[in-house]
Amino acid sequence: RPCNGFLQRTCSGAEISVPAERRSVLSAVFVIRLTFSDVADGKTADCCVVEYSYIGGGAMVKKVSIIICTYNRADSLATTLESILLVSVPLNWECEVLLVDNNSTDTTKAVVTAFIKNGFTSLRYIFEPQQGLSFARNAGMRAAHGEIVVFTDDDVIVERDWLVELVKAFTEHDADCVGGKIKPVWPGKKPMWLSKRNENILAILDYDDDLREMGVGDEPLFGANFSFSKRILEKVGYFNTSLGRMGNKLYGSEDTEMFGRIFTAGGKVIYQPQAVVHHILAPHRLKKSYFRKWHCDAGEGLGFSLGHYTKRNLWGVPYFYLHDTLKVFGRYIAALFTLQSDKIFYQEQKLIFQLALIRSRLKVYAGSGF
Repeated sequence: RPCNGFLQRTCSGAEISVPAERRSVLSAVFVIRLTFSDVADGKTADCCVVEYSYIGGGAMVKKVSIIICTYNRADSLATTLESILLVSVPLNWECEVLLVDNNSTDTTKAVVTAFIKNGFTSLRYIFEPQQGLSFARNAGMRAAHGEIVVFTDDDVIVERDWLVELVKAFTEHDADCVGGKIKPVWPGKKPMWLSKRNENILAILDYDDDLREMGVGDEPLFGANFSFSKRILEKVGYFNTSLGRMGNKLYGSEDTEMFGRIFTAGGKVIYQPQAVVHHILAPHRLKKSYFRKWHCDAGEGLGFSLGHYTKRNLWGVPYFYLHDTLKVFGRYIAALFTLQSDKIFYQEQKLIFQLALIRSRLKVYAGSGF
């Protein structure tokens, strides 16, 4: 069939030796380099898709599941799926890709359907009507067949060896959870006011180039590039559905809560810097208004998640949060005197978080009847 100006052949009935690192995530498909002359317009093609039957030297074939949760990001989703098509799969492993549509109203389903029709046979579409990232992640995990469950986002480009490096960390270090680097793809110049300590809000993660075991109190791994073994999920359960993003609300803390349960269960968490994804940053996320909204939603979400709080509180607001807010307010006033815009904005965001948390606690109190 014509493909990018060349002729795409499907070959069958032949034994072809292909290096393991050239395997793609397409089930029963290799992407290999060939040269042949009988092509359209006399051109010489340098690649084609070849159907194959793979027998892995008698070793047991294991499965890894990649889960992508999406909500109204059809355009960036297509770019993500294109990069996953080219990812290498470890020897003696099979890969499935689960796309969880969390109630999207754009062309998400059409994008996924097109990929499946064009040969992405290991891709499955799952619709999760309950709004919320944690609901979507849990739907993906329930449907996954893999011994390892890998999460990435709908606005990233994964590197070719990304999956190989994640699986290697599991098998070589007996890990229960593995996460890797998330590098930014800036839409233009990085804003001058954006300090490095604010980059986590954009899901940028780089804890240097050394593989290491993470411990309680360490910086967290992020959902655009983390993975779990089935055995640890059977111990600790799935994501807390009262936490995490819900539609356009940028609630969070579901990852931190999950890692807390993993550490409590004695799980082993590994940072693998060789497993890299590139996060495509939309222009609107580089505006101060986005950072303000992020902190407002994060504070509000945390406040709601506390529910009916019975310890020392004032109108439902824990005393220690009131104390923290006073301290943050003091730092904000001090930052104003520095006349340094990055410091002022950083402390402003912290104050927004605290005030949103208090506001949500007051809403809970007012609605509870206490």
